[in-house]
Amino acid sequence: MSTILAVESIGEVADWLRDRGASLGLDVEVRGDLGEARERLGTGPRYLAGYFGREVEQIPRDSGGKGTAVIPFTQLWGSPEDRIRRWDLFLRGVRRRVAPFGDNIDSLGRWVDARFEEDLHARHRELIERLGPVFSDLERRDPTVPDHSFRVGIYAARIGESLGLPPLQIRLLQLGGWVHDVGKIRIRTRTLRKRGALDPDEKRSMRFHPVWGSEMVEEQPVEREVFWMVRHHHERYDGDGYPEFLRGENIPILARVLAVADSYDAITSDRPYRCASDHRAAVREILSSAGGQFDPAVVQSFLTARLDRVPFRSTSAA
Repeated sequence: MSTILAVESIGEVADWLRDRGASLGLDVEVRGDLGEARERLGTGPRYLAGYFGREVEQIPRDSGGKGTAVIPFTQLWGSPEDRIRRWDLFLRGVRRRVAPFGDNIDSLGRWVDARFEEDLHARHRELIERLGPVFSDLERRDPTVPDHSFRVGIYAARIGESLGLPPLQIRLLQLGGWVHDVGKIRIRTRTLRKRGALDPDEKRSMRFHPVWGSEMVEEQPVEREVFWMVRHHHERYDGDGYPEFLRGENIPILARVLAVADSYDAITSDRPYRCASDHRAAVREILSSAGGQFDPAVVQSFLTARLDRVPFRSTSAA
């Protein structure tokens, strides 16, 4: 494959792109700005990838594999954590713009797809491993958390499939379910295990767990969608949720799906303050909250997902 010339101004991200390219067998050369890249274009590289917004219009497009092939990206600003998004876009760009000009189109496309899948799996595994000690401590204080998180991830993925979401978002739903309650590590054990009603201070603490959890996830090398799921899975469609009182479609779609999955498992599981309800009762309760607590479209997909047929039985939840 010809050299890919990447434009990246953040030094840490540039180094990361070089390392990732080398590990996957891609010949990636990185320049700090578009001016440097223009000087280099005439001496070899055929594929240009970068984050130059409208400036991309100033670069000649490739025709038939001759000259410079531009892999366009949306301009992204911010911290080096954006490298995850940038790398995803980079691989997708290679798949879309480089593969059609290759000699072995099908094999190259499959190869790039495989690299993307490996990279995705490695990042998700790394997130779980990094948060492992947190979940171990949380399980010690509240043994119901791991099973609840696992079930919510499975339920959310099933609802996402019924809703027609793409495969990557379905995988993110499962991951988001697994980690959505990680912020409860900052809640007192007696509050987590309390059998009666929570007092005002305890309620206030409980309502902060999505914020604490999202702050923990934000520090990890994972897609931004996971951060939004953790932060907003207790928002309400009518705007009366927390922590930011988002309303309707201002709530990220994956968080809206996760909210239904989380509630379904809560209703069908034993809690310190009440016994579990059956599937029919859960359906009635969630259906009655469509348009209020939940997105009506997500509720409709929940109804067709038939979560009662998932091959395990809910017995407890966090």
